[in-house]
Amino acid sequence: MLSLFKRYPGSGGQIGVFVTADGVAAAQVSAGAGRKPRLERCVYEPRGEQDPLGRVAERLAGRRNATVSVLDPSAYRLLLVEAPDVPPEELRAAVRWRIKDLIDFHVDDAVIDVFEMPGHARGGARRMMYAVTARAELVRREIDLVENAGLKLDVIDIPELALRNVAALAEGEERRGVAFLYLTDRRSTLLLVRQGVLYLMRHVETGAGTLAEAGELRRELVAGLALEIRRSLDYFESHYEQTPIAQLYVSGLDSADQTQLAQDLSITVREVDLAALFDTTEELPPRLQRLCLPAVGAALRHDPVKL
Repeated sequence: MLSLFKRYPGSGGQIGVFVTADGVAAAQVSAGAGRKPRLERCVYEPRGEQDPLGRVAERLAGRRNATVSVLDPSAYRLLLVEAPDVPPEELRAAVRWRIKDLIDFHVDDAVIDVFEMPGHARGGARRMMYAVTARAELVRREIDLVENAGLKLDVIDIPELALRNVAALAEGEERRGVAFLYLTDRRSTLLLVRQGVLYLMRHVETGAGTLAEAGELRRELVAGLALEIRRSLDYFESHYEQTPIAQLYVSGLDSADQTQLAQDLSITVREVDLAALFDTTEELPPRLQRLCLPAVGAALRHDPVKL
């Protein structure tokens, strides 16, 4: 049976790959000599006449290490559903029945997995979870793509959970929580993470390309991002009864946008800097970092999804 999130025993370093319509990002991470993990490789290949994943794989020294492949957002859907009151071993089957009318293809053709969100601080509220649904043919295609490139596929993940791993690393040892904003070309993903736990995620239909084309409306779009972030922070504090998050990490915003967010939100805004988070000798210009972040997060993965 095909499955997302299923991991197999492995050791040593780990590879993360993220294949999209525009190109392929890959990262290779191993345990560092100190407190920081070591980023061995961070590469990106745009689409071309030849297979970009094959070209990327050739640039990875430890290509037989376990590989975590991140699904393109177009290949799956995230559905927030009420958790069925069933034993853990029956959970996926129960969720499959629950979401069968919420997807636009037959449920027998779906690969489904789930992960929970933290419960309400005072209890009593319905327990919620996310169901990840993908067409089985797309998951098989992902498996074939990775394995045909000579990589040893270990698990298939999604960008939101891969980015959570980078946010948890940025959180540092104090573990006071971070907000994490990642911009692709047309969409932003916002995560709120505390002590490595993903409390909230939200998507906003404003991306780096949207901002670049906005002209005089750019400040308004950034203000809209700030409003969504503020609403999410307020929800985090009230729903989970948590102390405020004081720092926001961003990838895909220029310095002026970051300054505007800091002023609008009254929190510290920092650009994600992989050179500060990892022990590495790689050259990491901002654009490469943004393109590679989901792959880097996948290469950081070390925990199974707990149901």
